[in-house]
Amino acid sequence: MQSRRIQKVGVSTLAVSLPKEWVRSVGLKKGDIIFLEQDRDGSLKIMTIKQIKEKSSGTILINADICKDHKMLMRVLKGIYSLGHDRILITSSERLRKEQMDSVRSVTRELVGPGILEETPSQVTVQCSIDITKFDLETVLRRLYLIASTMHRDLIDAISEFNVKIAEESINRSVEAETIYWLASRLLNSCQKDSVLARKMKIENPMQILWWRFTAHYLRLIADCAKKMAQKIVALSKNFDRIGELLKSDMIKINEASYAVCHKAINSFFSNNAELANEAIEDYLKVQKTEEKIQERICTHAYLHSKSFSVSKYFKGKKPIEPCMIAQISFIVWAARRIAELGSEIAETAIHKTLCKYTNLCKPILEEK
Repeated sequence: MQSRRIQKVGVSTLAVSLPKEWVRSVGLKKGDIIFLEQDRDGSLKIMTIKQIKEKSSGTILINADICKDHKMLMRVLKGIYSLGHDRILITSSERLRKEQMDSVRSVTRELVGPGILEETPSQVTVQCSIDITKFDLETVLRRLYLIASTMHRDLIDAISEFNVKIAEESINRSVEAETIYWLASRLLNSCQKDSVLARKMKIENPMQILWWRFTAHYLRLIADCAKKMAQKIVALSKNFDRIGELLKSDMIKINEASYAVCHKAINSFFSNNAELANEAIEDYLKVQKTEEKIQERICTHAYLHSKSFSVSKYFKGKKPIEPCMIAQISFIVWAARRIAELGSEIAETAIHKTLCKYTNLCKPILEEK
């Protein structure tokens, strides 16, 4: 680290000389313009025009020949999008395959902002026109939670009413959840690179970006878990008439409890309420025990039902219960627990986010000299 003494130039201007080695390395000369950017801690960052252009990111090249699996191409495209790049060029030494082109078009439809700008048989240019400064990070994350929680609420109604259409609507919402998740990822990566943008997004401490990223990831997993649960409900539909009232009641109750855990957890995250977060974690432990009991009951009732061919409160009818039906019900119950577990992870993250600021809960001791 080098030191420089501040000098006064003119009446009120303060000046400082630049390190000779640095000036040479970046190719500065008399008359060139440099840019100053204030960082979070109050320090100044000096950048040249060339560095500014590189920071704004030029065109990112993707070698489609390496992405032989079209799904890999989709994942790479989404990853580059989330890193905040605006222009992506996909090239191939030969003609791009139909599966690859379909993947590119699919990604541009799923994400906010990107579209195909130019296209030839061997290359495609994707341009993202989104202005991330127009978005509010908290609003985006709340939107992601709203989608995930609505999907879960729909599933509770689908079980309660034995309604397949409601479950199918929940599956359709999963696409929007993915869209918002990738938008949130792009915002967070941009905040990590740009301290000015981070302050605009109300992120004062760089550590907070980590907690926001974790929460976005957990919400995405909740939506994905809800989608898989909905698929099991659709598959189970032909056996709805075999489900007894007690089993249906238990399935609804555990999902209601799971929904409540997530609701409490996300509120604790946005309000920086460690006590509420702790309650959500404790509530998850109750859901965990409930899930274990229900799983045991399912297996026990199914076994006794197949032996006695009698009507029970868990299963109706005299025919033996199909193993596939047991597996579908078991997954739905497990998924409710998993969603609650992800809610508890959000609550853990909320506690860590709260501790980034000194409060009555946690603050340094001022030692007397």
